[in-house]
Amino acid sequence: MRTRLALACVMVAVLGISCGCSTTGGLEATGTTAWNDEGARVLAKRVVYNSGSLKGDLEVVDLKSVLAGDLMRAQATLRSRDRDTLSFEYRFEWFDLNGIEIGAGSSSWKPLILIGNETKSIQASAPDPRAREFKLKLREPEQ
Repeated sequence: MRTRLALACVMVAVLGISCGCSTTGGLEATGTTAWNDEGARVLAKRVVYNSGSLKGDLEVVDLKSVLAGDLMRAQATLRSRDRDTLSFEYRFEWFDLNGIEIGAGSSSWKPLILIGNETKSIQASAPDPRAREFKLKLREPEQ
């Protein structure tokens, strides 16, 4: 049953959900490792927009991950839906199979600029081989 649920999540792929009650502004994109009935690795994906204006300006085109040796490597492809230049900050957070954050608070916010209608991919590697889930967070830069 859990395998079918993971496959259903993959089939849904990138799902946009509006939510105004979260404590994190901006956007959260999550990729979770699962395995299908044949033992192949699949990535369940979920995107949550915590800002209505951001949902109109930014699209998460794709989320991917691979195991490079023992470490999980994640990539997100983002597309600006705006003609103007958009400035964001992003960071990746990493979690083990039990959902426990690895290296909590150790990742820093990095700048990201998308020029009108630009598509850009960002990547990161997990700090620990136990990582099986990642969360990409985006926010407007702090002033």
